[in-house]
Parts: sequence; C-alpha cells; structure tokens
Amino acid sequence: MSNQLYKNFPSLTYTLNTGKVIEIKDFFRKASVEKSALDTVIDYQKYEILDGERPDTVASRLYGDGDLHWTFFLVNEFDNYYDWYMDTGTFSRYMEDKYQGQNLIASLSTDIVNASNKFLLGEVATSSVGGKKVDVIDINPMHRRITVVGDEIEAGEVITGSSSSQSFTIQSVTNSQDGVHHYVDANKHKRTFGIDEPSTWTPVTYQTVETEENEKKRTINVIRPNRMRRVIREFERIMSDE
Repeated sequence: MSNQLYKNFPSLTYTLNTGKVIEIKDFFRKASVEKSALDTVIDYQKYEILDGERPDTVASRLYGDGDLHWTFFLVNEFDNYYDWYMDTGTFSRYMEDKYQGQNLIASLSTDIVNASNKFLLGEVATSSVGGKKVDVIDINPMHRRITVVGDEIEAGEVITGSSSSQSFTIQSVTNSQDGVHHYVDANKHKRTFGIDEPSTWTPVTYQTVETEENEKKRTINVIRPNRMRRVIREFERIMSDE
C-alpha cells in the first residue's frame, strides 16, 4: 500500500553534496497542505537522527519500509531535503561552500567605511606584501571587517581597494565561518555590537550558529509504528479526494 502511494508522487531531481544527481519524489507541496487533515490520526514519538542516517534508512529502521521516509517531511513540515539533519561530512562541505574566503579585521569601523570613502563590494584589493590580490565579497563595518577570496592574506599586511583606494593595516585574519555573528552575555542575552563591545559579552561565530541550528534538526517527530497503517489509509483517502 505505502509503496504504491509513494510511486504516485511526481519526481524531481536533487543534487547531493558530492555532486551526484538523483531522482526523488516531490511530495512536499502536497504533504504540507494535507498535514492538518491528518493531525487527528497522527500519534508522534521523538527520534534522534544518528550521524550518517538518511530519511530512507530511518524509515527502514522504524517501519521496515524505506519508501515511508516521506512521512518525516510531512509531520515535521520540512520544505525540502535540505531541512534534514546534516551529518559531519555533509555539514563540513555545507560550511565550506557557504562561508568562503577570509575575514580581514581592521582597527576601526571607519577603516572600512567612512564619510569620505569606503571599500566597494566586488572590487579587487591588493596587499602590500608581494602584490597579492583578492576579491571583496562582503563588507561589514560593524565588525570592522571585509571578507575576501583569492590569495592568502596575513595580519600586518596593508590591504588597498583598487577602485576605492580605501586601505587599512590588517589586525587579524579569520576564516569566514569563524567570523563574529553576534555576542551573548552570561544570561545568554543576544546582541550585535560594533567596535566597542564590552568584555563581559562573548562573541558567537557563524560556525557556532550554524552548528546549533543543525543540531536542532537532529531530533524529529516520527509517526509511531503502530499508527502508520491508519495514517497511510487516511492519507490515501485525502489524496483520492483531489
């Protein structure tokens, strides 16, 4: 019964982090519409996804049928496969792809943007050491930094925009994902500061924020195995009424 229902969903293509393209079933739009109609028959339990587990392997473990992985997206209201918890390798590739380059930290926010001049997004910047060149891909004066891709830059070098002519001596360099996202105090109150952040506030990086968000996805709602047959019957009835 579940296998036939699964086959009736239309297909779409999905690119894995490895670059491999696979075919999957497009049940997201339909499932999101019908979840409220199923709430009266769905009985949930919590499941903690293990590192490396895919939706189909979890469905096989719980229900003996990998095709029932679509129910996880239904009951958790996931929009697509990217909402599934990322294992260590997948998460690492995700971070490397999303947060590219280096953060070059200045002494003052006015080194980045001031009343008379500023670094320009997309411009080429040149280092005082060996003429190394980078492209400016992000500008964040609040955190006194520009983000660049290209040659490897080090603290102590002077970086100058080729179009803006804006320049500063680099105080420190971090990977993009290790840049400051926000600050928290001892009570976990969150705030974004500029240059004068108090020492009592602790910086939280993009790496930490993304890790915490991914960990939230590890524990999901699943339909109790002894209720699955009833849920499938009800879902088939709803689908047939369309």
